[in-house]
Amino acid sequence: MASDKPTMKVTIVAADRPVWNGTAYSVVIPASAGQMGILPDHEPILTVINHGTVRVHSTSGHDHLFTVSDGFAAFDSNSMTVAVSDSSDDEINNAGAADAADAEDAD
Repeated sequence: MASDKPTMKVTIVAADRPVWNGTAYSVVIPASAGQMGILPDHEPILTVINHGTVRVHSTSGHDHLFTVSDGFAAFDSNSMTVAVSDSSDDEINNAGAADAADAEDAD
C-alpha cells in the first residue's frame, strides 16, 4: 500500500522564484561528487549542487525533472531543500531533461 511508504517534504527554489514544493518518496540530485539519491530518514546532509538534473519521485507517482544550475541541497528531519541559481520548470524542458538523464544512465 503506497501510503505505508515513508515520505519527505521537498522544496526546490531558484534565486528568483519557488520552483516546486511537495511530498516525495525520493530525490536524486547532481551533487558535486556525482549523482546522490536521497530517501526518507537519510542522515542529515549539506552538499553543493552542480549543473544537472534534479529528479523528484513524488507521492503522486510522477517523476518531476528540473534542470538546475549551481546551488546547494540540505536534508534533515525528512525535509529537503534544494536552492539553485536557476532552474527550468517547463514541462517541455523537463521532458528533454528526462531523455538526457536516461542517456547519462546508459553510459
